[in-house]
Amino acid sequence: MKYLIIGDVHADYPPLQRAIDFALSNDLHLVSVGDIVDGKQDGAKCVRELNKLLDTGKASIVRGNHENKIIRALNGADVILGPPNVATIEQMETDSEFKADFRHMVEVHCKPYLRLSDTLYITHGGMRKDFWEAEKTDKITKKMYNTMMFGEADYHKTFTHNGQDYPYRTYDWKDSVPEDVTLIVGHDPAPLTGKPDFDNFQAEPFEYVNDLGGTTVWLDAGAGKGGRLFGCIVNSSTNEIETYINFTDV
Repeated sequence: MKYLIIGDVHADYPPLQRAIDFALSNDLHLVSVGDIVDGKQDGAKCVRELNKLLDTGKASIVRGNHENKIIRALNGADVILGPPNVATIEQMETDSEFKADFRHMVEVHCKPYLRLSDTLYITHGGMRKDFWEAEKTDKITKKMYNTMMFGEADYHKTFTHNGQDYPYRTYDWKDSVPEDVTLIVGHDPAPLTGKPDFDNFQAEPFEYVNDLGGTTVWLDAGAGKGGRLFGCIVNSSTNEIETYINFTDV
């Protein structure tokens, strides 16, 4: 099977619609690395159109940290909300269909990670180094699931962005991806820098091959925040990334 795997969307509807149209017209199964909402103002459209594919088995999705934060807030949890989160929730307060569609997407379709083949994995933030052995015996822990959404960070080292304090992200986990395995993630529009958001997003997806021969691909290129939405076509039988596609600059 061939997949079109897309990076973080952040409510940027036009490039998402192009990606959906491309997947449908080329008989590709669409896979999202999460973070569909929180960014531009078209979260409702993005969720609605993506649900059409999810409900018909033409797409799959993993849960991003933004899906996690919004659903927890909707369920009454005490979470710290940044400006994009607040804007999304305010939209939902006046658009009950958006809220219902979002709940449906998260509660029915969002997975912590996807194993598309023996050597092709998708998650949002990263994989703890102990995940690879734990998966073999079905002993995946809460900490592992948290890393899938948030990646890893040094909470003793922080910086401020848009009035909020963030821990610096760390990336040691990338060196534990096993030989011949490809792990595709989003979450980080400037990978290996430590900062989650700033003005200089990566211009295109970034590939890293560790000493074991395992590969990590960061797909997020800042869509919905002034950057671009990229996708990649992957053949699951060979693990080959055939091409990257920029769905923003067309």
